[in-house]
Amino acid sequence: MAKLHLKRTPTEEAERALRKARKAAATARKRSHLSKGASEHGESSSKRRRREDDFHSELDEEVYGPPPPPSLSSAHKPDYDIILSELEDARFREKMWDALRDDERLDSIDARFNDYAHVPDRWRANAASHGNPEDQTDMDPRFMDDDTYAEWIRAGMWRRKHARQYEEEARRKAEKAARSARKKELKAEMARLEKAAEERRKQKKRERESQREENARAEYDRKWKDLLDPNTRHASSLSFGDIPWPLFVPMTHSDTAHSDPSSITLEHFTATAISAFLIPISTISALAQDVGVSLPTHDRDKKEKKEKLRETMLRFHPDKFEGRVMRKIIETDKDRVREAVGQVARVLNTLMEE
Repeated sequence: MAKLHLKRTPTEEAERALRKARKAAATARKRSHLSKGASEHGESSSKRRRREDDFHSELDEEVYGPPPPPSLSSAHKPDYDIILSELEDARFREKMWDALRDDERLDSIDARFNDYAHVPDRWRANAASHGNPEDQTDMDPRFMDDDTYAEWIRAGMWRRKHARQYEEEARRKAEKAARSARKKELKAEMARLEKAAEERRKQKKRERESQREENARAEYDRKWKDLLDPNTRHASSLSFGDIPWPLFVPMTHSDTAHSDPSSITLEHFTATAISAFLIPISTISALAQDVGVSLPTHDRDKKEKKEKLRETMLRFHPDKFEGRVMRKIIETDKDRVREAVGQVARVLNTLMEE
Protein backbone atom coordinates (compact mmCIF):
# COMPACT_ATOMS: atom_id res chain seq x y z
CA MET A 1 0.00 0.00 0.00
CA ALA A 2 1.37 3.42 -0.95
CA LYS A 3 2.38 5.77 1.87
CA LEU A 4 -0.06 8.58 2.59
CA HIS A 5 1.20 12.13 2.91
CA LEU A 6 -1.39 14.16 4.86
CA LYS A 7 -1.25 17.90 5.31
CA ARG A 8 -0.14 18.88 8.79
CA THR A 9 -2.41 21.00 10.95
CA PRO A 10 -1.14 24.25 12.47
CA THR A 11 -0.70 22.49 15.83
CA GLU A 12 1.34 19.71 14.27
CA GLU A 13 3.51 22.25 12.42
CA ALA A 14 4.22 24.07 15.69
CA GLU A 15 5.15 20.84 17.47
CA ARG A 16 7.41 19.81 14.58
CA ALA A 17 9.19 23.18 14.59
CA LEU A 18 9.67 22.91 18.37
CA ARG A 19 11.21 19.44 18.03
CA LYS A 20 13.56 20.68 15.30
CA ALA A 21 14.66 23.59 17.47
CA ARG A 22 15.31 21.34 20.45
CA LYS A 23 17.25 18.84 18.30
CA ALA A 24 19.37 21.57 16.77
CA ALA A 25 20.16 23.02 20.22
CA ALA A 26 21.05 19.60 21.57
CA THR A 27 23.29 18.87 18.56
CA ALA A 28 25.11 22.15 19.07
CA ARG A 29 25.61 21.42 22.76
CA LYS A 30 26.90 17.95 21.90
CA ARG A 31 29.44 19.19 19.41
CA SER A 32 30.77 21.80 21.77
CA HIS A 33 30.94 19.26 24.58
CA LEU A 34 32.76 16.67 22.47
CA SER A 35 35.26 19.13 21.11
CA LYS A 36 36.01 20.41 24.58
CA GLY A 37 36.39 16.92 26.05
CA ALA A 38 38.72 15.75 23.28
CA SER A 39 40.97 18.72 23.68
CA GLU A 40 41.25 18.43 27.45
CA HIS A 41 41.54 14.68 28.08
CA GLY A 42 42.60 13.20 24.74
CA GLU A 43 40.12 10.35 24.96
CA SER A 44 40.26 7.43 22.56
CA SER A 45 37.89 7.17 19.63
CA SER A 46 35.99 4.16 21.11
CA LYS A 47 35.21 6.03 24.32
CA ARG A 48 34.08 9.06 22.37
CA ARG A 49 31.73 6.89 20.30
CA ARG A 50 30.22 5.30 23.42
CA ARG A 51 29.72 8.68 25.04
CA GLU A 52 28.29 10.02 21.79
CA ASP A 53 25.81 7.13 21.63
CA ASP A 54 24.76 7.76 25.23
CA PHE A 55 24.32 11.42 24.47
CA HIS A 56 22.19 10.59 21.41
CA SER A 57 19.91 8.39 23.48
CA GLU A 58 19.51 11.16 26.07
CA LEU A 59 18.80 13.64 23.26
CA ASP A 60 16.15 11.39 21.68
CA GLU A 61 14.48 10.90 25.02
CA GLU A 62 14.48 14.67 25.64
CA VAL A 63 13.09 15.54 22.16
CA TYR A 64 10.72 12.67 21.46
CA GLY A 65 9.86 11.53 24.98
CA PRO A 66 10.56 8.19 26.67
CA PRO A 67 10.45 5.13 24.43
CA PRO A 68 7.32 2.92 24.54
CA PRO A 69 7.43 -0.20 26.75
CA PRO A 70 8.50 -3.41 25.05
CA SER A 71 5.68 -5.43 23.53
CA LEU A 72 4.69 -8.60 25.35
CA SER A 73 4.13 -10.39 22.07
CA SER A 74 6.64 -10.49 19.34
CA ALA A 75 3.88 -11.03 16.82
CA HIS A 76 2.20 -7.64 17.63
CA LYS A 77 1.88 -5.37 14.62
CA PRO A 78 0.25 -1.89 14.38
CA ASP A 79 -3.25 -1.73 12.83
CA TYR A 80 -2.75 0.63 9.92
CA ASP A 81 -6.48 0.74 9.10
CA ILE A 82 -7.31 2.17 12.54
CA ILE A 83 -4.46 4.68 12.30
CA LEU A 84 -5.65 5.74 8.82
CA SER A 85 -9.24 6.11 10.03
CA GLU A 86 -8.16 8.27 12.98
CA LEU A 87 -6.07 10.47 10.69
CA GLU A 88 -8.99 10.92 8.27
CA ASP A 89 -11.33 11.82 11.14
CA ALA A 90 -8.86 14.36 12.48
CA ARG A 91 -8.43 15.86 9.01
CA PHE A 92 -12.22 16.05 8.51
CA ARG A 93 -12.72 17.80 11.85
CA GLU A 94 -9.99 20.27 11.02
CA LYS A 95 -11.68 21.10 7.69
CA MET A 96 -15.02 21.56 9.42
CA TRP A 97 -13.54 23.99 11.94
CA ASP A 98 -11.89 25.93 9.10
CA ALA A 99 -15.23 26.15 7.24
CA LEU A 100 -17.00 27.33 10.40
CA ARG A 101 -14.42 30.05 10.98
CA ASP A 102 -14.80 31.16 7.33
CA ASP A 103 -18.63 31.37 7.70
CA GLU A 104 -18.35 33.45 10.85
CA ARG A 105 -15.90 35.79 9.16
CA LEU A 106 -18.15 36.20 6.10
CA ASP A 107 -21.21 36.83 8.29
CA SER A 108 -19.44 39.58 10.17
CA ILE A 109 -18.26 41.17 6.91
CA ASP A 110 -21.81 41.03 5.46
CA ALA A 111 -23.23 42.63 8.60
CA ARG A 112 -20.68 45.44 8.42
CA PHE A 113 -21.53 46.05 4.77
CA ASN A 114 -25.27 46.16 5.52
CA ASP A 115 -24.73 48.81 8.19
CA TYR A 116 -23.75 51.23 5.45
CA ALA A 117 -26.59 50.32 3.05
CA HIS A 118 -28.73 53.29 2.12
CA VAL A 119 -31.61 53.43 -0.36
CA PRO A 120 -32.87 56.92 -1.26
CA ASP A 121 -36.52 57.63 -0.49
CA ARG A 122 -37.36 58.40 -4.12
CA TRP A 123 -36.40 54.82 -5.06
CA ARG A 124 -38.66 53.38 -2.37
CA ALA A 125 -41.84 54.96 -3.81
CA ASN A 126 -44.54 52.73 -5.24
CA ALA A 127 -44.11 52.09 -8.94
CA ALA A 128 -47.82 52.82 -9.47
CA SER A 129 -47.28 56.49 -8.62
CA HIS A 130 -45.17 56.97 -11.82
CA GLY A 131 -42.23 58.40 -9.95
CA ASN A 132 -44.23 60.88 -7.90
CA PRO A 133 -42.37 61.25 -4.54
CA GLU A 134 -44.19 61.25 -1.25
CA ASP A 135 -45.62 64.51 -0.03
CA GLN A 136 -42.99 66.26 2.09
CA THR A 137 -44.49 69.75 2.20
CA ASP A 138 -45.12 69.58 5.96
CA MET A 139 -41.52 68.82 6.81
CA ASP A 140 -39.22 71.47 8.28
CA PRO A 141 -35.84 71.63 6.47
CA ARG A 142 -34.11 72.86 9.62
CA PHE A 143 -34.43 69.41 11.16
CA MET A 144 -33.36 67.37 8.11
CA ASP A 145 -30.13 65.54 7.47
CA ASP A 146 -28.31 65.87 4.14
CA ASP A 147 -30.09 62.97 2.40
CA THR A 148 -33.54 64.01 3.56
CA TYR A 149 -32.89 67.62 2.56
CA ALA A 150 -31.79 66.52 -0.90
CA GLU A 151 -34.97 64.47 -1.29
CA TRP A 152 -37.02 67.44 -0.10
CA ILE A 153 -35.42 69.69 -2.73
CA ARG A 154 -36.04 67.11 -5.48
CA ALA A 155 -39.69 66.78 -4.40
CA GLY A 156 -40.15 70.55 -4.56
CA MET A 157 -38.61 70.73 -8.01
CA TRP A 158 -40.87 67.88 -9.18
CA ARG A 159 -43.98 69.66 -7.87
CA ARG A 160 -43.07 72.85 -9.73
CA LYS A 161 -42.37 71.00 -12.93
CA HIS A 162 -45.51 68.79 -12.70
CA ALA A 163 -47.89 71.19 -10.96
CA ARG A 164 -51.01 70.02 -12.82
CA GLN A 165 -50.26 66.35 -12.23
CA TYR A 166 -49.51 67.04 -8.58
CA GLU A 167 -52.81 68.91 -8.11
CA GLU A 168 -54.75 66.13 -9.85
CA GLU A 169 -53.21 63.49 -7.62
CA ALA A 170 -53.87 65.57 -4.51
CA ARG A 171 -57.51 65.96 -5.60
CA ARG A 172 -57.85 62.18 -6.08
CA LYS A 173 -56.37 61.55 -2.66
CA ALA A 174 -58.78 64.02 -1.06
CA GLU A 175 -61.76 62.42 -2.82
CA LYS A 176 -60.64 58.97 -1.74
CA ALA A 177 -60.26 60.12 1.87
CA ALA A 178 -63.72 61.76 1.75
CA ARG A 179 -65.30 58.55 0.35
CA SER A 180 -63.61 56.49 3.04
CA ALA A 181 -64.82 58.84 5.79
CA ARG A 182 -68.36 58.83 4.34
CA LYS A 183 -68.38 55.06 4.14
CA LYS A 184 -67.24 54.86 7.74
CA GLU A 185 -69.99 57.26 8.83
CA LEU A 186 -72.64 55.27 6.93
CA LYS A 187 -71.43 52.06 8.53
CA ALA A 188 -71.63 53.60 12.00
CA GLU A 189 -75.10 55.00 11.25
CA MET A 190 -76.34 51.61 10.03
CA ALA A 191 -75.02 49.96 13.19
CA ARG A 192 -76.79 52.57 15.32
CA LEU A 193 -80.07 52.11 13.45
CA GLU A 194 -79.86 48.33 13.71
CA LYS A 195 -79.19 48.59 17.43
CA ALA A 196 -82.14 50.96 17.88
CA ALA A 197 -84.41 48.63 15.88
CA GLU A 198 -83.31 45.68 17.99
CA GLU A 199 -84.07 47.64 21.16
CA ARG A 200 -87.55 48.50 19.80
CA ARG A 201 -88.20 44.85 18.97
CA LYS A 202 -87.19 43.80 22.47
CA GLN A 203 -89.36 46.52 23.99
CA LYS A 204 -92.38 45.45 21.93
CA LYS A 205 -91.77 41.83 22.89
CA ARG A 206 -91.63 42.79 26.58
CA GLU A 207 -94.85 44.78 26.18
CA ARG A 208 -96.60 41.84 24.50
CA GLU A 209 -95.40 39.47 27.21
CA SER A 210 -96.53 41.88 29.90
CA GLN A 211 -99.96 42.27 28.30
CA ARG A 212 -100.34 38.52 27.93
CA GLU A 213 -99.42 38.01 31.59
CA GLU A 214 -101.93 40.67 32.71
CA ASN A 215 -104.67 39.05 30.63
CA ALA A 216 -103.82 35.64 32.05
CA ARG A 217 -104.01 36.91 35.64
CA ALA A 218 -107.32 38.67 34.93
CA GLU A 219 -108.72 35.48 33.38
CA TYR A 220 -107.48 33.52 36.39
CA ASP A 221 -109.34 35.80 38.85
CA ARG A 222 -112.48 35.78 36.71
CA LYS A 223 -112.58 31.99 36.51
CA TRP A 224 -112.14 31.63 40.27
CA LYS A 225 -114.92 34.12 40.84
CA ASP A 226 -117.24 32.10 38.60
CA LEU A 227 -116.07 28.86 40.13
CA LEU A 228 -116.88 29.99 43.68
CA ASP A 229 -120.13 31.74 42.72
CA PRO A 230 -123.02 29.66 44.13
CA ASN A 231 -125.36 30.95 41.46
CA THR A 232 -123.21 29.43 38.69
CA ARG A 233 -124.16 25.84 37.92
CA HIS A 234 -121.54 23.53 36.31
CA ALA A 235 -123.24 20.18 36.89
CA SER A 236 -120.01 18.13 37.05
CA SER A 237 -118.84 19.26 33.65
CA LEU A 238 -115.42 20.76 34.50
CA SER A 239 -112.28 19.11 33.12
CA PHE A 240 -108.62 19.49 34.13
CA GLY A 241 -108.12 22.30 31.63
CA ASP A 242 -111.10 24.27 32.98
CA ILE A 243 -109.49 24.72 36.40
CA PRO A 244 -107.80 28.17 36.81
CA TRP A 245 -104.30 27.05 37.71
CA PRO A 246 -101.80 29.61 39.15
CA LEU A 247 -99.38 29.55 36.22
CA PHE A 248 -99.12 30.73 32.66
CA VAL A 249 -100.60 28.29 30.19
CA PRO A 250 -97.96 27.01 27.74
CA MET A 251 -98.26 28.30 24.17
CA THR A 252 -98.99 25.84 21.39
CA HIS A 253 -96.25 25.09 18.87
CA SER A 254 -98.45 25.69 15.85
CA ASP A 255 -99.82 29.06 16.93
CA THR A 256 -98.01 31.12 19.53
CA ALA A 257 -100.93 33.53 19.85
CA HIS A 258 -103.13 30.90 21.55
CA SER A 259 -102.63 28.73 24.62
CA ASP A 260 -103.78 25.20 25.39
CA PRO A 261 -104.77 24.56 29.06
CA SER A 262 -104.98 20.84 28.43
CA SER A 263 -101.22 20.73 27.78
CA ILE A 264 -100.43 21.49 31.46
CA THR A 265 -98.66 18.65 33.28
CA LEU A 266 -97.41 18.14 36.84
CA GLU A 267 -93.90 19.17 35.70
CA HIS A 268 -95.19 22.69 35.04
CA PHE A 269 -96.13 23.28 38.72
CA THR A 270 -92.74 24.53 39.89
CA ALA A 271 -91.94 27.20 42.45
CA THR A 272 -90.50 29.47 39.76
CA ALA A 273 -93.57 29.22 37.50
CA ILE A 274 -96.12 29.73 40.30
CA SER A 275 -94.13 32.58 41.86
CA ALA A 276 -93.85 34.35 38.48
CA PHE A 277 -97.60 34.10 37.99
CA LEU A 278 -98.74 35.14 41.47
CA ILE A 279 -96.15 37.85 42.17
CA PRO A 280 -95.70 40.09 39.12
CA ILE A 281 -92.53 42.15 38.92
CA SER A 282 -92.31 45.75 37.80
CA THR A 283 -90.76 46.89 34.54
CA ILE A 284 -87.67 48.20 36.33
CA SER A 285 -87.18 44.87 38.07
CA ALA A 286 -87.60 43.05 34.76
CA LEU A 287 -84.93 45.19 33.11
CA ALA A 288 -82.65 44.60 36.09
CA GLN A 289 -83.12 40.86 35.74
CA ASP A 290 -82.28 41.05 32.04
CA VAL A 291 -78.90 42.60 32.81
CA GLY A 292 -78.29 40.31 35.80
CA VAL A 293 -78.81 42.88 38.60
CA SER A 294 -80.86 42.06 41.70
CA LEU A 295 -82.81 44.89 43.36
CA PRO A 296 -83.66 44.97 47.10
CA THR A 297 -87.18 43.91 48.13
CA HIS A 298 -89.23 46.49 50.05
CA ASP A 299 -91.49 45.70 53.01
CA ARG A 300 -94.60 46.59 50.99
CA ASP A 301 -93.66 44.07 48.32
CA LYS A 302 -93.11 41.41 50.96
CA LYS A 303 -96.54 42.10 52.47
CA GLU A 304 -98.28 41.89 49.08
CA LYS A 305 -96.46 38.63 48.32
CA LYS A 306 -97.55 37.11 51.63
CA GLU A 307 -101.18 38.12 51.12
CA LYS A 308 -101.23 36.73 47.56
CA LEU A 309 -99.76 33.42 48.66
CA ARG A 310 -102.24 33.15 51.55
CA GLU A 311 -105.17 33.82 49.21
CA THR A 312 -103.97 31.16 46.76
CA MET A 313 -103.44 28.66 49.58
CA LEU A 314 -107.07 29.13 50.68
CA ARG A 315 -108.15 28.35 47.13
CA PHE A 316 -105.95 25.28 46.60
CA HIS A 317 -105.98 23.80 50.09
CA PRO A 318 -106.76 20.11 49.46
CA ASP A 319 -109.62 19.95 51.99
CA LYS A 320 -111.26 23.19 50.89
CA PHE A 321 -110.78 22.36 47.21
CA GLU A 322 -112.28 18.91 47.73
CA GLY A 323 -115.40 20.31 49.33
CA ARG A 324 -116.01 23.28 47.02
CA VAL A 325 -114.70 22.30 43.57
CA MET A 326 -114.04 18.59 43.31
CA ARG A 327 -117.72 17.70 43.02
CA LYS A 328 -117.85 19.77 39.80
CA ILE A 329 -115.00 17.82 38.11
CA ILE A 330 -115.75 15.00 35.74
CA GLU A 331 -114.84 11.53 37.03
CA THR A 332 -112.10 10.87 34.49
CA ASP A 333 -110.06 13.95 35.57
CA LYS A 334 -110.54 13.83 39.36
CA ASP A 335 -107.33 11.89 40.12
CA ARG A 336 -105.28 14.16 37.89
CA VAL A 337 -106.81 17.25 39.52
CA ARG A 338 -106.09 15.93 43.03
CA GLU A 339 -102.40 15.36 42.16
CA ALA A 340 -102.10 18.87 40.69
CA VAL A 341 -103.81 20.46 43.73
CA GLY A 342 -101.45 18.65 46.08
CA GLN A 343 -98.43 19.80 44.05
CA VAL A 344 -99.64 23.42 44.11
CA ALA A 345 -100.20 23.26 47.89
CA ARG A 346 -96.66 21.94 48.48
CA VAL A 347 -95.14 24.67 46.31
CA LEU A 348 -97.15 27.37 48.11
CA ASN A 349 -95.93 26.11 51.48
CA THR A 350 -92.35 26.34 50.22
CA LEU A 351 -92.86 29.89 48.99
CA MET A 352 -94.50 31.00 52.23
CA GLU A 353 -91.55 29.69 54.26
CA GLU A 354 -89.04 31.76 52.29
